[in-house]
Amino acid sequence: MRPDGSSNRAIAEIVGYPANGVFVPLDRETEAIDLPILGAIPPELDGLYVRNSFNSHPVRAAKCPHPFLEDGMIHGVRLQGGRACWYRNRWVVTDTLASATGRSAPGGPPDRCWSATNPANVGLTPHAGRLLAMCETGMPYALDAALETLGRFDFNGGLAASMTAHPKRDPETGDLHFFNYWPRRPNVTYFAADSAGRITRRESIDVAGATVMHDFAITQRFAVFIDQPLLFERPPRPGGGMPFRWAPEYGSRIGLLDLQRRGVPVRWFDIDVCYIPHVLNAFDDLEHDEVVLRAVLGDACYLTGLPLPDSPSLSMHEWRLSLSTGRVSEACIADVPGELPRIDERRIGRPHRYGYSAQVRMEYGWQAFGGLFKYDFGTGTVTRHDFGAHAASSEPVFVPASHASAEDEGWVLSYVYDARIDRSRLVILDAQHFAQAPVASVELPQRVPYGAHGAWVAHDALSPTDGPSCP
Repeated sequence: MRPDGSSNRAIAEIVGYPANGVFVPLDRETEAIDLPILGAIPPELDGLYVRNSFNSHPVRAAKCPHPFLEDGMIHGVRLQGGRACWYRNRWVVTDTLASATGRSAPGGPPDRCWSATNPANVGLTPHAGRLLAMCETGMPYALDAALETLGRFDFNGGLAASMTAHPKRDPETGDLHFFNYWPRRPNVTYFAADSAGRITRRESIDVAGATVMHDFAITQRFAVFIDQPLLFERPPRPGGGMPFRWAPEYGSRIGLLDLQRRGVPVRWFDIDVCYIPHVLNAFDDLEHDEVVLRAVLGDACYLTGLPLPDSPSLSMHEWRLSLSTGRVSEACIADVPGELPRIDERRIGRPHRYGYSAQVRMEYGWQAFGGLFKYDFGTGTVTRHDFGAHAASSEPVFVPASHASAEDEGWVLSYVYDARIDRSRLVILDAQHFAQAPVASVELPQRVPYGAHGAWVAHDALSPTDGPSCP
């Protein structure tokens, strides 16, 4: 029960959630040690699996007009030596959360973003010894290995205002590539930071207007931007919600920023009007002098207030940009309703064969997830892992068996909610035997609510290296 005597389910319905467990936020932070395991956790898995979720604090729930504006809560499981050492969930202590709850305000530099609210509820990435929690606006918040908030992170003074939730790390250099977007010019700015967290490059991107650019990609030669007709709405929609509108007359195009030469204008390629919510990967096809982008083609209705479709309108598409002719070819390469796509991160910006995503199904007017998909672009096939009608998966994250292992030699991790018991588990699949039963399931003490993105954090990626030790 919440402090005012109402249940969290009732509060969830007030802010627009359906009366369904996976959509209901949690009321408290907790932790559990030495978690029960069904099966056997591969001993090579030594690190922390984390995922963000939309989870308003009880004192703020009625003030959030849209789930995407809710407080970020991080859920983590520490794996080591075949054991699930601990689970814990922690709110990201943002300025807004601290002010509403009386917690100590986060440290770090002042946030000079155009938006006063940064819930840090979308993405997570380890960098420069810290785990960064990100949203669409504001500086990222740094967390330690115990998921406690350290404060705002400005890349050693190099970031003045904002960072979005989909940075890309070059697997060879360790450089982190990212961008921000604003409702005023310059609408989009690109950044690169080295492995120590120092900004090494900053470039304004000449988009056509106030586009909402959620994701992008990199190759070894280019940063790849998507200028599309999801735009900021002025004035914001009455009654709150997301301040966006769909404007097909704006058009869609893909831009390439040269990463090897500075001062070269972005080269734009017009494409058919569409909405691309998330990118799987991009890479250089040197043989054909093309840049290849693979991404989800979807519908922006859940961000604009337009009516939701009866069934998911999602598929995986490929765009090939010819550098010699300027022409673009597009093809649907997997006609299944997959979202939150991920790859083996050792292949970011490189040619790849495999990918993974969560199966989307429409429930209660919201996107929910069912099973998981594995894409094999070499054979053109898609394999589905089915958890059952009672289950809701989350974004899959691939973890390689070793630094030298094959592209799909490793495991796929995902939090899976079980509606029968209103709890979640961490599921570990063998990527090479994707449809088979999990190699291990870690039972969690509570549900992991609906959320977006997560990460695998190797044991030595954060400082201190291990966080709370295994009991």
